[in-house]
Amino acid sequence: MKEFMLLIRSEENPKANLSPEQMQNHIEKVGSFIKRLTNEGRMKSAQPLEMEGRILSYQNGKIVDGPYNETKEVISGYYHLLAKDLNEAIEITKGDPRFEEGIWRIEIRPIKKVEGIN
Repeated sequence: MKEFMLLIRSEENPKANLSPEQMQNHIEKVGSFIKRLTNEGRMKSAQPLEMEGRILSYQNGKIVDGPYNETKEVISGYYHLLAKDLNEAIEITKGDPRFEEGIWRIEIRPIKKVEGIN
């Protein structure tokens, strides 16, 4: 099995506008999806990310805070997934109930294994 990092993207904090009932429904659906994949041995980990954070870069010989993207899109969570190949990872990801809400995007990236790291 190969490893994939799925970056869950959204505009700002989409859950902030959900009613308590919508939030509970979201948590139950996504939680069930994650639990099923974990039980199948396909999900290594999954967590939401805090909305706040920083982007650091190196410019003119020093580390600086920024520059920032013009978009308000943020990485709001991740999945660490196991699949036989990218196509299977895509098919698994298509089952994420977040897509029903129409406000999420998920980037699927194979994890490159480099000897001597970890």
